[in-house]
Amino acid sequence: MLKAYLSAALLTLGLAQTVPASAQTSYFFPGAQPSSFDPKVPTPEQFLGYPIGSHYTRTDQIVAYLRELDRVSDRVSLRVLGTTFEERPQVVATITTPENQQNLARLQQDRRALVDPKLPAPNYGKLPVVVSLNFGVHGNESSSSEAALLLAYYLTASTSPETQQWLQQSVVTVDPLENPDGRDRASHWFDQNKSWPNPTDPLDREHTEAWPGGRTNHFYTDLNRDWLSLTQPESRARMAFFHEWYPNVMIDFHEMGTNGTYYFEPSKPHSTENDLIPRATYEVLNVHLAKYFAKSLDNLGSLYWTKEQFDNLSPIYGSTYPDFQGGVGITFEVGSSRGLAQEGTNGVVTFPFTIRNHVATGLATVRGAVEEKELYLRHQREFFTSALSEAKKFPTKAYVFGNAQDATLTNKFLAVLLQHKIEVHELGKNVTLDQQNFEKGKAYVVPTAQPQYRIINSLFEELTTFHDSVFYDVTGWSQAHAYGLAVSKQKNANLVQGVAVQAPKTLTGEVRGGQSSYAYLLPWSDYNAPRALTALHRAGIVAKASFKPFRAGPADRPTDFGYGTLVIPVAAQKQPADSVFQIVSRVSRQNQVAFTSVSTGFSAGGIDLGSNNVRTVPEAKAALLVGTGTNASEVGEAWFVASQQLGVPLSRIEVSNFGRAPLGRYTSIVVVGGTYAGLDKAAVEKLRRWVQEGGTLITLKNASEWAIKQGIVREKLLIPANGGWADTTATAKGKPTAPRRSDFVQQEQEGTRAIAGSIYSADVDITNPIGFGLTSRRLYVFRNGTTFLRPSRNPYATVAQYTGKPLVSGYVSQGNLKQISNSAAVVVSKVGAGRVVLFADDPNFRHYWHGTSRLFTNALLLGPLLNLPEGPAAISAAEEEAE
Repeated sequence: MLKAYLSAALLTLGLAQTVPASAQTSYFFPGAQPSSFDPKVPTPEQFLGYPIGSHYTRTDQIVAYLRELDRVSDRVSLRVLGTTFEERPQVVATITTPENQQNLARLQQDRRALVDPKLPAPNYGKLPVVVSLNFGVHGNESSSSEAALLLAYYLTASTSPETQQWLQQSVVTVDPLENPDGRDRASHWFDQNKSWPNPTDPLDREHTEAWPGGRTNHFYTDLNRDWLSLTQPESRARMAFFHEWYPNVMIDFHEMGTNGTYYFEPSKPHSTENDLIPRATYEVLNVHLAKYFAKSLDNLGSLYWTKEQFDNLSPIYGSTYPDFQGGVGITFEVGSSRGLAQEGTNGVVTFPFTIRNHVATGLATVRGAVEEKELYLRHQREFFTSALSEAKKFPTKAYVFGNAQDATLTNKFLAVLLQHKIEVHELGKNVTLDQQNFEKGKAYVVPTAQPQYRIINSLFEELTTFHDSVFYDVTGWSQAHAYGLAVSKQKNANLVQGVAVQAPKTLTGEVRGGQSSYAYLLPWSDYNAPRALTALHRAGIVAKASFKPFRAGPADRPTDFGYGTLVIPVAAQKQPADSVFQIVSRVSRQNQVAFTSVSTGFSAGGIDLGSNNVRTVPEAKAALLVGTGTNASEVGEAWFVASQQLGVPLSRIEVSNFGRAPLGRYTSIVVVGGTYAGLDKAAVEKLRRWVQEGGTLITLKNASEWAIKQGIVREKLLIPANGGWADTTATAKGKPTAPRRSDFVQQEQEGTRAIAGSIYSADVDITNPIGFGLTSRRLYVFRNGTTFLRPSRNPYATVAQYTGKPLVSGYVSQGNLKQISNSAAVVVSKVGAGRVVLFADDPNFRHYWHGTSRLFTNALLLGPLLNLPEGPAAISAAEEEAE
């Protein structure tokens, strides 16, 4: 091991000198003869002009090298899958024999027999095994993409008989940049901060990335948690490619802390594995490949470990989604240099050393998949066949979902199902199921008896029983609950099943009734209504919101309009009536929403359009605190909602700049979870004055705790005993009585009292502006923090409150569950002329919690209209202080 570290260190320290290509070949491919590589294929070093491991390679250079391999070799075909938010290409190189390259479409068609039980079993000897090597989903885990270049070179240039056999028997896909935007953010940091010679001190600037770091994509999304929800363009493009091949073996290359060695699966037996997956995946297929990984690292003298951490519990990861598709997904983690060289408990870890470990296990993957080819091909066929038999045993035979008042969100969820290749049918007739109305043409049926049964189960079902209490990430991942749509579980799939759906509906906006000289109405229940509002504001249109329901429209077929309905009075506009109609028509088309024109303000029922309960909505001028101390993921989620869902130009203010920010220009300020020690007393006082003068402050998670503790708002926290763990055995001083234990044992102990990313039910006030647009009082909330809000003494101020038995799906300790029960999820508190909207949780979690993100959207757009009545239970400041 020491010899390997020294070898890598010597290579790194000699960066200023010219290193022959043969030296890199012998280091990264020990045992391979330089003469066994085709000289017409350039090495990465020859193409880039520097040794791999001496510099962090930019995205454009990585793409350019793979294009060069495509140009010089008929083993390689490079394909652009899509582009990122920052306009970087997503590419995949497919590497196989020239003969296979000429027949990729036929090979894909032949492999359909593996995933479609209706087709006859294939001839396994004639099918290639598909190996997918994916690199850099976390952009600052940078050794992976460097390893991708070397692996692509080896598979392209090697003339050894073994390599030729690999390519005859397999199709290898190389995704070198799962996260191009994050990769460049990280590579620029590391390259800008390297030195000659390079400091190995862990505190050196090179090893301590500035906020937000390069782990995530443009909107700070962790793309390794987006395989099920598919909220980002990188994920959607990658999913489409995945379902062309259904890889038999898929590797996700990562990095972990510098003090780690190397991790590969098998994972921790049973405790963090999903019961939907056949045991053979974990106990046979993973174990077979592990022998190849171990041997490759043994040959290098590299240390490694298995079976202790990480998990295969959820299909949200790139290393577990393949398990739900009949393949084997595996995580590789290498101890990271986070720079060119860094001291760790195992010595100095160098960038070339981490790259070499990944190259070794990458080649071992191809070797193992080819040598055990029939095992993996047969497993995939049996996996999808068994899905049908498992579905027959499952009591639910179909799921019905939809919201007749929100075609946009219904369509959005339908699109996700179809991207996962799930069979979906239109609803055959209007039905009432579980006291919920589902309309034909506006709702859909998902039968469980289909090859994708296991993914369907993951998307719709609750899970509350686990083998362990220590989890790597979330334990509740149901998308059906996240979208907040009406869902019914049915034991008879044929009861309501209609024709199969081939693609989501193309929603087109319209103005029903044509041009009006009086007003246009838009229900707030449509998911795109808030975006339409911001578009109207940008066009200079005055828009109002109804705080009471009413009935309007033609006398022979009036329509019920609910809370929050937008009212566009023609006479109130600066533009002439023709221009107003043109703007409303354009906004309807661009946002796929339906306005209704009315010719009178006299309603058939409820309030009239001239009521004081129809209030002008000011244009949103919002700001978000960002930078050091803030939770980058929550920042990105709020930014994404404002930018992508609303079209609001959210101002991102660095915490360090807050003191000089002119707060008067903002209607709303968002403060996500984090540590706000960077805001001194003067800054806090400035924020307090802004709220009192009419501003809307929106706080998430522990930022809500911060606002309460700073005295910005007079609400109360429910403080668990013993410093945040509700069920910790403690002494009178609040210290655990158990003796000090190892880190891992401590992790297991604390896991038993965690809130492990789980789903809860809450009751929401849909008559409060924060709840406008929701059509049911039942709300599903995702929770992964320990901020507990006490319901407000003002009965009108608690917008959402957890139910008495709130757990729906996921793991939570009994003590924390008791704290959550009947606590407040969202509280609005009046502060002078302004207000504070306190969220106990993150309503925008990972961009797919659309049910609760509506509350955030309402706070952002309608917050300035909140004017809470005091209520009979409201108390004075003096009483509050005394309590």
